[in-house]
Amino acid sequence: MFNDFVASLYDPWFNYELYSDLLDAVFNAFDFQKLGIAYLVVSIVCLLVFYKVLDPIKKPRLKWLLTTVCSGILMLIVCCVLLYNNNEVLMSIASYSPSQPNAINPEYFIIQMAAITFLYGVITAMLLSVLMKYLSAANTKNPF
Repeated sequence: MFNDFVASLYDPWFNYELYSDLLDAVFNAFDFQKLGIAYLVVSIVCLLVFYKVLDPIKKPRLKWLLTTVCSGILMLIVCCVLLYNNNEVLMSIASYSPSQPNAINPEYFIIQMAAITFLYGVITAMLLSVLMKYLSAANTKNPF
């Protein structure tokens, strides 16, 4: 069920008819579910470091923005690791031939997935920061 929910976040970004093999490979390996769990874990860990370990800090808004971007970068890395460890995606990469008509480049698919994951990672960190800011003693007004 969670795999379905996270997969639905990626559906608007891809033409399913073109990317069906790759999207099914990610779905069948439960990589969408792993990404969803990673969104929460990575964001919570980054925000805990920001709101508890680095509390109080100078230039809190800038550092909050950097924390959310770092969360997105870590999610990008998690996505690439998951996809490069997916056997079906690796088989698609191995069998890819640019000379085939209408062939989808699996490497480009991974880049697209990673970029979307970066965006969702930043959004998740921003949303969770609204709740987690109350863990801080001196930083409760950051980001809003």
